[in-house]
Amino acid sequence: VNLRWYLANSVLKHVGKNGGQPDRTVFLSLHADSLHPAVRGTMIYVPGEKFLNGSYRKSGEPYDSRREVREAPSVSFTRQEKIEAEGISRDLAEHIVASFRAADLPLHAFEPIRRNVIRGGGEWVPAILRYNRIPARVLVEVCNLNNPEDRSLLRTRAYRERVAEALVGALVQFYGGKGPRAAGVPGK
Repeated sequence: VNLRWYLANSVLKHVGKNGGQPDRTVFLSLHADSLHPAVRGTMIYVPGEKFLNGSYRKSGEPYDSRREVREAPSVSFTRQEKIEAEGISRDLAEHIVASFRAADLPLHAFEPIRRNVIRGGGEWVPAILRYNRIPARVLVEVCNLNNPEDRSLLRTRAYRERVAEALVGALVQFYGGKGPRAAGVPGK
C-alpha cells in the first residue's frame, strides 16, 4: 500500500512538470469491503484533516530501490493542504454519491461519506489517502462482500459496468462537464 501512495505522489509531481494540470488530477482507489453482513452499499472515504498529522516515510527494501520513493522520500502536509484535501475530496465524494443515487446503485444507508475508518475501537485514514498528495482523493468501497445482496451484485458484469459508468459520470460532473443526466448532480 505504501508504494501506491508514493506512486500517486510521483504521478502528481510529473503531471505538472509535463505541462499537465495537477488540479485536474484525481485519485480513485476502488475496493470491496468485508463488514458485518447487515451493512450494505457503497461507502466512500475521504482524507479527514485531523488524521493527516506529522510526517511519514518508509525506508529499506523494497522502498530504497524505487525512483518514486527516492524523489520524495517523506510526506507531510500544511494545515491548509489538509483542509483543502478534505474539502476537495468530499466534493468529489458527493458527486460520486449523487451519481450512484441517480443510477440506483446501493449506498450505505446512514453515512456513505466518511472522514475516517472506525474499526476495533480505533479511528484512522487508510494510508493510500493519508499520505497521498493528490488533493482530490477518495477510497470507494463499492460493496460489502459479507452482505449476500452486495456480493451477488458484484459478481455480475452488469453491476460492475453500472458502477464504472456512475464513476465516470461523477468525474465528468466534478469537473463541470455536462455529462449524462444520470450523473445525478442537480442543475447540471
